[in-house]
Order: sequence, then structure tokens, then C-alpha cells
Amino acid sequence: MASVDAEISRATSRGSSKRHIPAPPRGDIQALRAFAVAAVVLFHVWPLAIPGGYVGVDVFFVISGYLITSQLLRLRERNALRLGAFWSARARRLLPAALLVLVVSTILTLLFAPSAVTTQYLRSIVGSTLYAENWVLAADAVDYLAAENAPPIAQHYWSLSVEEQFYILWPLLLIAATSAVLSRRRPRRAVVIGIGAVTGLSLVFCIVVTPLAPSFAYFATPVRMWEFGFGALIAALPALSLPRSARSALWVLGWVALAFTAFRFGPDTPFPGYAAILPVTATAVLILIGPSAPFRLAAIQEARVVRWVGDNSYGIYLWHWPLVVIAPAIVGAPLELWQNVLLVTATCILAALGKRFVEDPLRFGRLATLQPRTILLGTASAMVVVSAVSGIPALAIAATVQSRTEAAQSEVADPAACRGAAMLLNDDCASARASEYASDDLLPGLAGLYDDTDGAFACYASGDAPIEPCHIGSSSPDAIRLAITGDSHAAMLVPGLRDIAERSGWSVDVYVGRGCVWSTDPDPTCAARQEALNEDLLGKGYDAIIVTAWNQIDASDEIRTARAEQFAARWKVAMNAGITVIPVLDNPGVPQSSADCLTTSPTFTLATCSFPASGFLLTDPLSLAARSTGANTIDLRSAFCTSDGMCPMVAGGVVVYRDLHHITATFSHSLSPYLADQLNSILDAEPTALP
Repeated sequence: MASVDAEISRATSRGSSKRHIPAPPRGDIQALRAFAVAAVVLFHVWPLAIPGGYVGVDVFFVISGYLITSQLLRLRERNALRLGAFWSARARRLLPAALLVLVVSTILTLLFAPSAVTTQYLRSIVGSTLYAENWVLAADAVDYLAAENAPPIAQHYWSLSVEEQFYILWPLLLIAATSAVLSRRRPRRAVVIGIGAVTGLSLVFCIVVTPLAPSFAYFATPVRMWEFGFGALIAALPALSLPRSARSALWVLGWVALAFTAFRFGPDTPFPGYAAILPVTATAVLILIGPSAPFRLAAIQEARVVRWVGDNSYGIYLWHWPLVVIAPAIVGAPLELWQNVLLVTATCILAALGKRFVEDPLRFGRLATLQPRTILLGTASAMVVVSAVSGIPALAIAATVQSRTEAAQSEVADPAACRGAAMLLNDDCASARASEYASDDLLPGLAGLYDDTDGAFACYASGDAPIEPCHIGSSSPDAIRLAITGDSHAAMLVPGLRDIAERSGWSVDVYVGRGCVWSTDPDPTCAARQEALNEDLLGKGYDAIIVTAWNQIDASDEIRTARAEQFAARWKVAMNAGITVIPVLDNPGVPQSSADCLTTSPTFTLATCSFPASGFLLTDPLSLAARSTGANTIDLRSAFCTSDGMCPMVAGGVVVYRDLHHITATFSHSLSPYLADQLNSILDAEPTALP
């Protein structure tokens, strides 16, 4: 995001005490920066007005690739490239402002962030301080349990993390290319070949990965490296000589393409993938043709306001997102138009102040004369301090919440305490249903909501992983032997089932994983795991197999029917072998409005943040499969919704859901007495064999 200017050259001239005065940046590049940061900010503030504004990040990547490569090649050709000096110049340019914003973000988080997202925000600040936020978000994107987490306060640092990783790797690549034996006479050719190879491989990777794992592709550095490569190729190739008319035509086409992507792309555009080629190419072309603009459009490109936004684009980018995230929590409601205008204004003011009193003094003042080693040591120390400032509170909050939740486990599982499921399932709790609980007294504590799994996913596997069940309960050969299988919704029953196994002396094997549940799903990627799972479930002498799976809200009736048939085909074989199959019907899903309400309400009754069962308690394929096989189902859905058709987010002071469709481990513990009753009832009955 930041300009490169000439401080890298300055940093290579060690020992000089003169303050560096930067050369004025190119007006066309400042205009591109202004467009990029305006697109990103407006997209975050008014996403419906500029739905493709996220392409501004791609514009920044191309600019960085061009400017960094230009500087590195000039230094390399003069034999003046020193890695320590280069990296210290980048650190001095980028880190002070970035760390300042992260410190302020930490303060805002601790003061104003909803409890449910506090630790998540603090962790993102730590990841951003270490310039690894893109990999944190990429991991969350492929982590089924984290994929629905709210956007953290430092999420926008993902692009800065990608840039920092580029700054570390790119000079090493250029040094390697220009040091090769065959490149000594023609170093530029070697550079072009090296850049072209890296760019081509990254682009292919981007095109392949985007449709398979779009969220991962969006954040991963190798997927984005080609965008820097486009800018780098412009820097490495000879200047292009074009007639004025051709330059004018390319200028118009480039800006039209950028405007098109900003206003016509949107959340449904597969991105980056093929779609990113348009804004990246348009940016590269605009840099290639140089600063001249056709007709009288140069006046717009060189306008004072455009240049000011370009000059301050780094600070604007840094400051805008924390304000976007935290402002609704401060005012207690979504922002109105005038409040969003104030937010954008405050962003610009903070950016200008940061540039005047933080960025420029450290770039061009006396500190710029320090030795690179000193600068790198100082910035590394600052990063450690900021990480500690954010990380220590996150760890302390998480430890406190976990300790309190663990201490209340036995109480939650006691029906007489009227906590969790007992509030609706225990008739003796009727008088307690009007009780009110402060948000600070909820279990699990909202600050640890996303982490409330209590080992449910200890052996959770992906679709292609080998079959390696976990064991809970008794190891006695005479114990009742059960297996539980299914997806993440089966996993969330494990905490409660563990309670039952330990109390009853049952032996339970846990087969849970993402996708490839126990059915005859024709997906070829599931074939091997399906067969291995089926072999284990049928061949290990289980008395019963408990099965559950996510009943997706957006599935059509045709899909539900097909899934029911696929379940039934597996169950029939097991039932004919004398194994009892026990399907547990799925819990309802949660509307986003109720999930948002959970993070902001100060007190809770059964009615607080509740949602109607209609539309969320849908026909379950497990129920359809049970009808066709005669399997006895366990239906605990009355623990989730009241008799008048409303589904609470909090029952008896226990938070029911950790996200839009997974229950909390604490609520799972509260289900255990009722799950045990129904399991015992089915196990005591004679199994039914089918022809």
C-alpha cells in the first residue's frame, strides 16, 4: 500500500547525516493509489454502492510490484543493493504507522468490542503485528469452525501481510536471477525470465485454486504473487514507445476497465481467479504508458485532492477498517449515512495526522540516518511489544472464560439447575423461564464463545483423511459399545455423549469429519473414506451407531430426499446385521440477525434474540431415512424451541449456539441427561431387521 519513493536508495548510503528529501512521485501512480484506496474504503462503508471496490487491493499490489522492482533493479545494476538496508527502509516506511494503528485497535477492542469477538479481534491484531494475518485468515477460511467468524478489527492487514512477504522474497529472487552465470551479461533478461516464471506459475495456481477454495485463494500469498509480477514485468521490460493516440486510447481503456470492475464486480464474482486479470492488467497498462493523460484529463489526474488522497493512501487504508468495525459497537446500532460520512472524514484526518507526525519524521528525519541493523532491531522490538499488548489480554480472557465454564459443567448437566436444555425440557423449570441473565454471567462467556468446543473436534477429519476414531468412556470388553458418526454437528454432540459414557460405563468410538458422512453419496472424492468408514462401523461389533448431520437450510426438497435415500441404503445393511442405528435429528439453524443480537444485548431472557422455528426447523433427511428403515430417532429439538414456536439464543443462562448452526459444548453438556434417556430407551428395545 505504501509508496517506495527513494528512501531505499537513501538507506543504502550509510553514514550520511543529511535528511532525505524524496523525489515527487508520479502523478499517474498517485492517481491509481487514490482510486485504489477510495474503492476499498467506499466498498467497506457503502458496499452496495461500489460492490467491486475490493479490486483496489489488486491495484495496490501491481503498483508495489512495479515500484519495488524498479528500485531493486537500479540498486542491483549499481551493485548497491544491500538486503539489510532495503528491509530496514521498508520497516521504517511501513511499521511505525501500522503498529500505531494496531495499538489503537487494541485499545478500541478492549473498550468497545462485543465480548463475543474480543479475543478474536486481539488474535487478529497479533497476527497482523507479525505480518501473518493473511495466513491466519486463509487458515480460518479452510477451518470449517472458523469460516463464519465475524471479520476481525485487523482483517485489512491481510494485504499488508502479503506485501511484506513480497518485500522479503522479491529481492532474493532478483539477486538469484542476476547472480546466475548465464545472466551476467544480460541481467535484465534473466530478471524478466525469472519474474515471468514466478508470475506465470502464480497465475495458473490462482486460476486453479479459486474455484476450489475461493476464500483460501483470496488470502494466500502464492495465489496473489502474480499481481505483483505484472507490475514487476513493467519495471523490468524496456520502455514502450507508442504514439500519443495509442497512449490516449490505452489510458481511457485502462480507467474504464478499473471503473467497470469496481462497479460491476461483486460478492458473487469468483475472485481472484480469471476475474482479477482485468483490474491487474488495466493497472499495469496505465503504469506502462506513463504519466501523460489525454485531452484535458491530466488536470483531473494531477488535481490537488487526487494527489492528497494518493499521498495519504497508506494511512487512509490503515485507519478506515478499525473505525468501520468498531463504530457500530460504540453507537450501539448500524451507522446512518451522516455517521458514515463522519467516519470517512475521521479516517482522512487520522491519516493526515499520522503522516505528518509519525510517517514522515521517521522516514525523512534524524531516525532515517540510523544504521539498518539498529532500525531492524528497533522495529522487531516494537513488534514484540505490540504483540504482547494484544496477546496477553487475549490469553488472560480466554483462560478466565475457560476456567469459569469448566467449573460450571456439573451444574449445567444437572436438570434441577434449570440451565441450558433443562430450561425447556424439565417441567420443574417452568417457573424459572422468565429469569433474566446479564451478558457477563452467560455460559460459556461470550469472550470464549467461538472456542467453546471442549474437545469435540479432537479427532475431526477432512474428507480424504484416514479412518482414525477417538475413544471415550469405558475400555471394558463387557461395556456397551457405541459409535457416533457424522459431520461437525455430530462432533458437537461429543461433549454431552462423553458425559453419558463416563456415567454409564459405555464404550464409544467417535468417527466425525467434514464431508463424506456415512451414506452412499456418489461423490467420487468420498468413495475411499466411505468404504473404510462402512467397514469399521459394520466390522467392529458395535451395539449401536449414532448418526447425525447438518440439515442445511438452503437444501432443496430434491436434495433432502436424495440424502435420505443415501443414508437409508447404509443403515439397512447395518440393521440387517443386528446393529441398531440411532439417528439424532439436527438442531435448527440461526438467522444472522439473532447471531448479531447475541453480541450486543446486555441481558437475556428466553425471548432475547430468539427467532421463529418456522423456516429453521426443516424436514430432516435423517427423519425421512428413519421412516423408510424403521430406525428409532432421537428428537431433541424441543430443547431448542419453545412450545409457541420461538427458538432462544440463550436458555437458562447458557448460550445455545456458537455460530449460525453449531451448538456450544456447554449446551451439549446440558443435553446429556435427555440424550441418555432416549439412548437407553432405544437400546432397551429389540432391533428391527429389514428384508
